[in-house]
Amino acid sequence: MIHLGFFNRTPKKNNEKRIQPNVIKWPDYIVDLDNKNFETFIETYPFCLVDFWAPWCAPCKALAPRLRRLSHTYKGQVAFGRLNTHDHQKIAKRFKIMGIPHIIFFCYGKPISSVTGLKSISDIKKIIEHLINKTGG
Repeated sequence: MIHLGFFNRTPKKNNEKRIQPNVIKWPDYIVDLDNKNFETFIETYPFCLVDFWAPWCAPCKALAPRLRRLSHTYKGQVAFGRLNTHDHQKIAKRFKIMGIPHIIFFCYGKPISSVTGLKSISDIKKIIEHLINKTGG
């Protein structure tokens, strides 16, 4: 389910400073995620997507260049990351990844939507635009 209003707030944990969207350094590439940087990545950005993949997965290999292209298109709006489920099974299990490739869209660390399987650039763009419009981003 998509939750409205996520883009209008910033994360608040303990006494941490609020992250302002205009001071976020948005990557224009896909960030390789692991146990050390996964939490920080999904909690930093108002909107990000994480590609859960494995090296032996042919559809995952086909999806990678599509996401690279989209990461340039959506720089400043969407952060793109990818997590190798073979190497980081705990995180994959936490998000109940049953098939790959699997993309989860996050807003400040909270999953707001997901999709499984190889998707076209057009299909992913439609999902991103829909989520941006629905959340007011």
